Amino acid sequence: MNVSRLAASWAAALSLSLIACGGGDASLDVPEGEAPATVEQGLGIPPHCPNGDLIYWVENVQACTMKCGTTRKPGKPSTQYAACQSNMTGTRTLINVQYCLPDCEIVID
Repeated sequence: MNVSRLAASWAAALSLSLIACGGGDASLDVPEGEAPATVEQGLGIPPHCPNGDLIYWVENVQACTMKCGTTRKPGKPSTQYAACQSNMTGTRTLINVQYCLPDCEIVID
């Protein structure tokens, strides 16, 4: 993992824990009634959903390729996300940027 990304993640986690415990600067809060445009937390780690409503989905599905993602088998490269269904905008998490949808046929003209 990139050292600067690790440092930024650590600083963000520390900042959020301070705010959650009543310390720190609360000016980072989103105005009431508005949700953040996108929340992409811990890469690869699905959010904790107390209601048990964790869902996964894919976006940016591309055409079938011979060697897809880390599987090196035919598939459609895509980006995988997860979120709690009860709070999708607040818990949207990037899981895998090299996700592969298997079982596609390659058309050769």
